[in-house]
Amino acid sequence: MNSRIRELRKALGLTQKEFAEHIGLKQNAISYMEKSGSTITKQNIKTICSQFNVNETWLQTGIGKIFLEEDRKQKEFFDIFNDLSPALQDYLIRTARDLLDTQSKISSENDIK
Repeated sequence: MNSRIRELRKALGLTQKEFAEHIGLKQNAISYMEKSGSTITKQNIKTICSQFNVNETWLQTGIGKIFLEEDRKQKEFFDIFNDLSPALQDYLIRTARDLLDTQSKISSENDIK
């Protein structure tokens, strides 16, 4: 699991310090976690998986995909949304509604054919 934590951190493009800040720890705690043979608490596993949308099975065993894809897409969307000004957030919501209407119309037209 230690090497997978390092692999995850690098896949996210984060330094040990940045990774630590995201999960409420200090850099030296991440350094310790990445060392072969170091133990990792269940709480730290849960926090890492929650914060970065990581597949807990992969983190513990190496089986499966690193990320839970749907959650990752949603997190990326909401991170972007939260960084926008209120006016742009409103614009994005209107645009999303327009896209949803367009998708519905296309779907209806395809059902008719």
